[in-house]
Amino acid sequence: RSNMEQFSLEKYLANPSRKVVTRNGRNVRIICTDKKGYEYPIVALIENKLEGFEGVLYYTKDGEYIANESSMNDLFFAPEKHKGWINIYRNEDEDYYKGMVIFSSKEDAIEKGRKFSDYITTTKIEWEE
Repeated sequence: RSNMEQFSLEKYLANPSRKVVTRNGRNVRIICTDKKGYEYPIVALIENKLEGFEGVLYYTKDGEYIANESSMNDLFFAPEKHKGWINIYRNEDEDYYKGMVIFSSKEDAIEKGRKFSDYITTTKIEWEE
């Protein structure tokens, strides 16, 4: 799970629709970010996969279950899946190379690719970040 981004309250509040998970991949529903008292302002419901229920846990603004310690319950932003379309071209040596632009639609990629004589095809790519 090395491609998960460390949680921060500031980033979460800027985009609360981002999926949040624990360090060990359990689903999280944040229900409060301004709990009063101590240094644990985040209240979250954590999925318990074995039992089929959610437990309530409290977190620091950095998503730590225990302040300044590492825990399997710590919060992370789940990697977001992306997709796009790239064009494949053939150069003078008959080698293949990809275009440098990722298009959001297949149609846009094909339209752009067909403007070049060395255009071969358009292909879909997917990645997480």
